[in-house]
Amino acid sequence: MEPRINLAREILRDLGRHKFQVILALAILASAMTTIVVTNETRLLTISLNQLLDERDKLDIEWRHLLLEQNALSEHSRVSDIARSKLEMARPSPLKEQIINQP
Repeated sequence: MEPRINLAREILRDLGRHKFQVILALAILASAMTTIVVTNETRLLTISLNQLLDERDKLDIEWRHLLLEQNALSEHSRVSDIARSKLEMARPSPLKEQIINQP
């Protein structure tokens, strides 16, 4: 009868004889896992960047609209100031106002 071979011991002996290949295989696995993690982080950061750029564009458009509104409102007060100062126009008092009804 042949002696029984301990499989675990044979595997460990074989791994001991091929240390360089084992270390190289572990390095390849670590490199692959690192690549996966870095790719995922890059994808998440790219999504975040695109969202921030969209928000910046929306805020820029809102800012331009607010500037247009401010210019439109300041234009009315400018006309009113010129009418008072240069043309000496004034708002009539309630006693001088006349209401005209059209049929």
